[in-house]
Amino acid sequence: MSQTAESQQRSEVRALRIILLAFLVGLTAGALGAAFHYCLQQAFALHEAIAEKFAEQQGMAVLAAALCGAAMAGAAFVLVRRFAPETAGSGIQEIEGAVSGQRTVDWLRVLPVKFVGGVLAIGAGLVLGREGPTVHLGGSIGKMIGEKAKASPATIHILLASGAAAGLSVAFGAPLASILFVMEEMRGRFRYTFVSIHAVGVSSLTAKVVDDQVFGLGPLLPIRLRSSLAEVVQYPSEVAEFLPIFIGLGMLLGVCGAGFNVTLLSCLDVLDRCSARTMFLFTACLGGVAGALMLLAPGVVGGGETLVQSVFAEKSHIGFLLLLLVARCAMTFLSYGAGVPGGIFAPMLAIGALVGMCFGTVAHMLLPELVSYPAAFALAAMGGLFAATVRAPLTGIVLVAELTSSFGLLGPLLITCITASITAQLLGSRPIYESLLARTLQNANS
Repeated sequence: MSQTAESQQRSEVRALRIILLAFLVGLTAGALGAAFHYCLQQAFALHEAIAEKFAEQQGMAVLAAALCGAAMAGAAFVLVRRFAPETAGSGIQEIEGAVSGQRTVDWLRVLPVKFVGGVLAIGAGLVLGREGPTVHLGGSIGKMIGEKAKASPATIHILLASGAAAGLSVAFGAPLASILFVMEEMRGRFRYTFVSIHAVGVSSLTAKVVDDQVFGLGPLLPIRLRSSLAEVVQYPSEVAEFLPIFIGLGMLLGVCGAGFNVTLLSCLDVLDRCSARTMFLFTACLGGVAGALMLLAPGVVGGGETLVQSVFAEKSHIGFLLLLLVARCAMTFLSYGAGVPGGIFAPMLAIGALVGMCFGTVAHMLLPELVSYPAAFALAAMGGLFAATVRAPLTGIVLVAELTSSFGLLGPLLITCITASITAQLLGSRPIYESLLARTLQNANS
């Protein structure tokens, strides 16, 4: 056998080994993500059990829920601060830092603390998404399997990205968006090769299949939508007038996305100046408020999946939508600033849906003959706000399409997401995870 043939054979064996390791990462991350999802469901069921136990005593029910939320959020804060401070917040920036070699992943402590802390914090009712923890958990699984297999640093780099994609896939049931997320969000950090992108794809799809075995097939947000542009626009001749309205929506979302990033970072800067004792009391009190709201006004708290479904299912007055939007934004910033495990993907999608429904309602009032279906704007705004804040428009487009099974409305989604991303860029806004990673590195060096 010639030297060239031997070299090619070794390369093929190495590629196959990486793909098999990525499959193992997807299998493990999918199982862990499904377990995380199940535990969250049990935590939410605790609030329902409290409501049933004190069905005839609303005051007692609210007090019990508040105490439960305070205890859970406080316990999550202590767990993070004492054992693994890097597990606070989303964790996506931690994996991005690890992929670029700027951060290390101590999977031995990240896995238990992120899992338990995430269940406690999100289960308390704080406005946080489960995608941040599952991405961090998935990346940690990739690092663990890479180390156990005594893989090279280059292979561990691929497995970290594969684990991150698996974690996002299992959180949203969106394997294609998860692959695009690695390509778009980790551009400049992820080493794109034939083997690496296939490893990411294998891991993402495997995690989705594992999660489907537990929670079944179908979109995560099974909302009833008109499935195509032809059903949204009353007359085909009006399409040329209808679609440009989404450019206006995209511009609005670009401004909102830039404002979202600035506000979130400012909130983190303010809370960083507080002592550990003050932050503990703040987090416990916030958990108490969230626990009480789980019974009194569930739309204000939680990850937002139920809220998004209700936005599409019910016709609400614009005043109520605006009030709910302000409350959700405030709880999102405070919850993320509390320093407990939880992501901002899901809360961001809920905020986007509210902004889009407000926009669509106003557009319907001003142009009733042209805009007859405000929900189309809510759908597009979910992806648009994501694109403006994260600066990953393709991911936003496909993520929303996979979440809601609305591939027939890709046109409005594409226009809104691209416009929102360009607008935020022109305003000088940095991608949120890039900013969060910069803060993390700055705090580590100070």
